[in-house]
Amino acid sequence: MPGLRTLRPLPPAWRRPLAAAVALPLLALAAPAAQAEPEDGPAQVWLVEFTEGADASALGEARGLDFEVRHDFERIWNGVSVEADPATARRLGQLGLVERVWSDVVFTGPARVEQITESAAVPEAVVPELAQAIQTTRADVAHDRGITGEGVKVGVIDTGIDYTHPDLGGCFGPGCRVAYGTDFVGDDFDSDDPELSEPDPDDDPADCGGHGTHVAGIVGADGEVTGVAPDVEFGAYKVFGCEGSTSAEVIMQALETALDDGMDVVNLSLGQSYQWPGYPTAKAADRLTEEGVAVVASMGNDGETGVYSGSAPGVGEDVIAVASTDNPAQRMDAAYVPALDRSIGYRTIEESPEPETGTATAPLAWLGRACADDASESDVDGKAALIVRGTCTFKEKYERAVDEGATSVVVYNDRPGPFGGGGIEDLGVPIIAVTDTDGKDLRDLAAIGEAPVLEFAGETVLVDLPRGGLASSFTAYGPAPDLAFKPDVAAPGGGIWSTVPVADGSYEALSGTSMSSPHVAGAAALLLDAEPRLEPRDVRTRLANSAKPVPWGDNPDLGEFEAAHRQGTGVIDIVDALDAEACLYPTGVNVGDGTGPRTFELTLTSRDRTARDYTLTHRSTIATTGDDRDPGFSAAEPEVTFDPQELRLHPGQSATVEVTVEPGADLPIGSVFGGRITARPEGGGESLTAAYSGYQGDYLSIPVLEHPEFPRLAAVVAQDPETREFEYRDLVDGETFSLAEGPDLAALVYLGHQPAAMEVSAANADTGETVEWDPESFLPRSPGPDDAMGIHLEDLVEQRPNALEPGRWTFKVKVLRALGDPENPDHWEQWTSPVFTLAE
Repeated sequence: MPGLRTLRPLPPAWRRPLAAAVALPLLALAAPAAQAEPEDGPAQVWLVEFTEGADASALGEARGLDFEVRHDFERIWNGVSVEADPATARRLGQLGLVERVWSDVVFTGPARVEQITESAAVPEAVVPELAQAIQTTRADVAHDRGITGEGVKVGVIDTGIDYTHPDLGGCFGPGCRVAYGTDFVGDDFDSDDPELSEPDPDDDPADCGGHGTHVAGIVGADGEVTGVAPDVEFGAYKVFGCEGSTSAEVIMQALETALDDGMDVVNLSLGQSYQWPGYPTAKAADRLTEEGVAVVASMGNDGETGVYSGSAPGVGEDVIAVASTDNPAQRMDAAYVPALDRSIGYRTIEESPEPETGTATAPLAWLGRACADDASESDVDGKAALIVRGTCTFKEKYERAVDEGATSVVVYNDRPGPFGGGGIEDLGVPIIAVTDTDGKDLRDLAAIGEAPVLEFAGETVLVDLPRGGLASSFTAYGPAPDLAFKPDVAAPGGGIWSTVPVADGSYEALSGTSMSSPHVAGAAALLLDAEPRLEPRDVRTRLANSAKPVPWGDNPDLGEFEAAHRQGTGVIDIVDALDAEACLYPTGVNVGDGTGPRTFELTLTSRDRTARDYTLTHRSTIATTGDDRDPGFSAAEPEVTFDPQELRLHPGQSATVEVTVEPGADLPIGSVFGGRITARPEGGGESLTAAYSGYQGDYLSIPVLEHPEFPRLAAVVAQDPETREFEYRDLVDGETFSLAEGPDLAALVYLGHQPAAMEVSAANADTGETVEWDPESFLPRSPGPDDAMGIHLEDLVEQRPNALEPGRWTFKVKVLRALGDPENPDHWEQWTSPVFTLAE
């Protein structure tokens, strides 16, 4: 059932706007027995999954259907990609040996690296942020031991790698550090643009986007900056063009090629948010681990949208999903302020011109919030406008300042730390972003008539990060929608200085779980350098067991630990992972839902040369409560017992410990809680930690369609040609809809939680005739409190041509709650629309 659309803000007729945060694409196309006409509708790519034991020969039953097999993923996933129209895809899903037909989901591209000047190279006598990060994980100590990743192959599936960069070897091919690689898409590729969505592959994985080069530098740069594993060999697998998005099909091709090339570790600093572990990219990543490849992926950057915000493939069962902590400081471009006698850090808001080296702003004047309805605080004509962030968009603030004659614009944060942004149209005037503290200092100077200026000399400065050593504000929360424990571990990802393409200035600081994931990929390479026979499960276990807990970032002074479903077992400690004399498995446990005690088992296995006694202890982590998108927090302490709590292990021996967790009586219903189980050795040695998370209450009780304004019907107004987002309006009384002449009708649906399935049907209000479309499976939830998706009538008709006759109709939308039984009516929610009239 095609037609799940991202919404843009609605006209004033709607009481509350809808954000357009992320696409909510079609996830699955299942196989009911209804008929369809196969000849109509635009062709697109689908992922056809076969039942166990079947293969591509199953499509031999599809005689007479018009489709093209594009790729057989036999080695990493039991299915193929095909090109077909929606109706044909639906018919393929009805074949007896086809398990499911999935839509080829769009994966949003990483942000383009900002242009910086040659003079922004790492200053001497300053510890660059990548060095800070590898000290945090103690990779530098491993280097001192001679463990550098030599002989280990790491595949980077990303925007490619600038292999001309001296820190990454300077060349491509046999004998070079970037020894393997391919470009699956071409520079112009953008899977979200119909005119650019067909790949144009070649053998050159050169990076024109910048993101992959930054990731590769964290894994293993060796030069001006030093990565986690500076002697690894790279595979560069380019799945993004210079900008824009990619697709699941392309990512899976890259995973397959990385396996063929013999990669030992694969890094995926990409993902689709709010996803389920069953999506093909997650399953393909899991298959790589079965083949002996350690797969590491970013957990996602949607932490500010609350719980269950992780990404696929990171939520894959066997994938090492990595959360982010902030570095103590981040390097930024510097502006010297004579009135302060110091430099301040800034970022250029994307699409505006960079301040030119050797120039200075006009004197600053305080403009205020600078939203459309705000009064101007002072005259900024011919001056630099100082503005505070918040309430309205950067675009609105920027246009307001330029309209009032500002020659440059400085926006300061309305919360602690640095920030960046975009979404403006270049008006020829620079607009830069500075921290809250620096902005307030500038505002104080302007208030007393000092009229400060900013001077640009092409230098950089270290800016303190307020969450240094704590979970980054953006890092996504688990668990997965099936309550599987995620993320697995954490690593520095906020404010990481690393390599970017030489053409873009060679070095830059970026933030994201995209930056934390390669720290763990590099750590995996160090473990494999020291012990080449480690299996992927062993790599994850060693890293997770030895990780160190992160304090709760919202109030570190309370002494609580960050939620287990946000940090995993904590920040990796490579030295302790190397020195571990035992292992505790599994490292992340889902204890399920309910209100009573939960019992699970952990296995402790000795790698020691002598017998050793262990004692099991427990420490709770902060729980998230209430609204999934804006959670509260609880420090309720569960009661935990062990059977046994103390045990002795002889060399090579394993023992099972039964752990019972009973959540505290004061833990609110609807909370996600968790904790850390630690096996402490007597007489010294490294402690071993596993973590768990669970849901307090009935998980099936989480509503999906509960929203004061949705679902509802709306008319489609237009589609933005650049963002491809849609505008909608209220229906007019008595309005009719025509498939031939328009307007198009849409059902706007808000998903309060990830549903396991969605069914859409239409019923003729006069005859009772019912038309059913194929059910969706494993959908993401709506990101924010007012985000919704649009199910477009024209897209439904593409799948079922000629199914809807003129007349009066209603839509029905049914959703199956997460983990619900499709045979149990109580596990479904449904909405029936008002009657609408469909004309010729």
